[in-house]
Amino acid sequence: MRENEYTIVEDVVGPGEAGDRHHLVDYQTQELVSRLWTIYLARMREACAPTTVVQAMRAASYRLDNEAFAGDALQRGIRMEGRSTRSCTLAVGLWHASTGAMVHQGEIVTVFIDLGTGAVPIPDDWWAAVERLEGKTFEVAGRSG
Repeated sequence: MRENEYTIVEDVVGPGEAGDRHHLVDYQTQELVSRLWTIYLARMREACAPTTVVQAMRAASYRLDNEAFAGDALQRGIRMEGRSTRSCTLAVGLWHASTGAMVHQGEIVTVFIDLGTGAVPIPDDWWAAVERLEGKTFEVAGRSG
C-alpha cells in the first residue's frame, strides 16, 4: 500500500495468536521494523566484497501512530534517508495492510565499525550498493559541492 514511500516493503503479521486481540506494544512493533533493518543491511553486504567492517545501530527513534493487534495483517517498509561520512539514517514504517494506516514509524542511525580499528567511513562499495537499490545518489551531509 505504501510501496511508493519505501524501497523495500514486506507483508508481516502482528505477533501472537490470531484472535488473541492483545494490543501490540512498542517493543513488538520495534522488533518488526528492526528485523527489516537487518534484512536491508544483509542485502547490502551481499553486494560487497568480504570485509572486517560491520554495521551497528547507533540510535533509533520512533513514534506510535495507531493500534495494531496480534494476528493483524501488516506491512513494513524501509528506505535510506541520508548519510554522513561514517553513518547513515534509514526511515522505517509499519502499517495496516488493508488501510495503509501507519502503526509505527521511525528512523534508525547506523554506524560503520572496523573490528580492528573502530569507527570508519562508510565503504565505497557498500554505499554504491545502496545507491543501486535506492535508484538515486546521496550527498554526504555537511560537504559542499
